[in-house]
Amino acid sequence: MIIKDMKITNSQGAAISFGQFFKISDDFNMSGLGATVNYSETTGDGSNYQNTRLDNRDFDIPFFIHRSVTENWWIEDRRNEAYRVFNPKKNPFRIDITTKSDEKYYLNANLEAAPSFPIGFENKNNEWQKGILQFSSNDPFFYRNTEQRVNITSWQGAFSFPLEIPVTGIQMGIRSTALNVNVFNNGQEETGVNLVLKATGAVVNPSITNIRTFERFKLNMTMQAGDVIEISTYKGKKKVMLIRNNVTTSIFNLVDIQSSFLKLEVGDNVFTYAADSGSTALEISMSFTPRLLGV
Repeated sequence: MIIKDMKITNSQGAAISFGQFFKISDDFNMSGLGATVNYSETTGDGSNYQNTRLDNRDFDIPFFIHRSVTENWWIEDRRNEAYRVFNPKKNPFRIDITTKSDEKYYLNANLEAAPSFPIGFENKNNEWQKGILQFSSNDPFFYRNTEQRVNITSWQGAFSFPLEIPVTGIQMGIRSTALNVNVFNNGQEETGVNLVLKATGAVVNPSITNIRTFERFKLNMTMQAGDVIEISTYKGKKKVMLIRNNVTTSIFNLVDIQSSFLKLEVGDNVFTYAADSGSTALEISMSFTPRLLGV
């Protein structure tokens, strides 16, 4: 990965963009991610494989401050700016990256120390002040900067050109009768999703099923016209919220006990939806951000 631009933002929204005064060193590299492979002992030769988990992504960002002004006060101001933004007590940080090919990614990480500014002529002179940032990411994945969105329920256009509109009006679209929708995850690892369910009428016990994994998410409730349900299946961010009459309420207790929080496997994922009644009054959209081991 050859970096063109980078922006690092702390949890309070303060950020430093690298490019004008702050610059990334040429030897910066974020490739490589360790893994822990777990085995169990056996009475025979070798061992039994159990599972593998990815380690934290630990990395340093070497940078330098280009001295466009030679006076000492200017470089001190830039150092103070770095200390103000890169404060470990303002974890977590979001690191936005643009590559030379203009692809955009981000990752979340925690700063493990305040910025370090080494001394000596090769580190601090009239041209530059070198520095280093030490990060560790307990969520070791890169994410594409653009969220992908798919309509699980869809509408089809009901007119064509040339178009004549009668006095009685025209039907703009019809509800698709296709119940199976493919969602393609072009990432390198499975990922959670955000789901939005909207009701245009009464919908009893709505559910969504991944046909390939047989995982199903079901709610034991009746949605009313105008209801919106927002669901997140991301690790550490799971939620099920009902928005009714502009009031937002957690409805985790209405999730069916046999439900699974749906995930997207790498590649094709086929979903279908159902309800005990009122499925034609249900609109469902899904959004997700692909996860990457490396870029």
